[in-house]
Amino acid sequence: SKLRGETSPKEERKTVLVLGTGWGSHAFIKLASTYDLRIVVVSPVNHFVFTPMLASAAVGTVEYRSMTEPIRVTNPYIDNFVEGRAIGIDVPNKVLSVQLTSLS
Repeated sequence: SKLRGETSPKEERKTVLVLGTGWGSHAFIKLASTYDLRIVVVSPVNHFVFTPMLASAAVGTVEYRSMTEPIRVTNPYIDNFVEGRAIGIDVPNKVLSVQLTSLS
């Protein structure tokens, strides 16, 4: 049996590029098998926000920190996270251009 953190040899795994940390990517990252897939996430933010709770946070019913989940918590075995914005994609050559998020 395969353990969650275990991976197959790198040459056997296909790479999946995930753009953003919204609802769809959060669900995929949470359930994807890192044994079979090499997962790379590119997003300007490193967390998922549970948006239905924004109104409650605005009025003080819920704290903002309780409605976010860091991507590394969602799936600690993802291969790479790049904090930046995708600005171009070359599908035939499998190249993504990324503008990195400023540190300031």
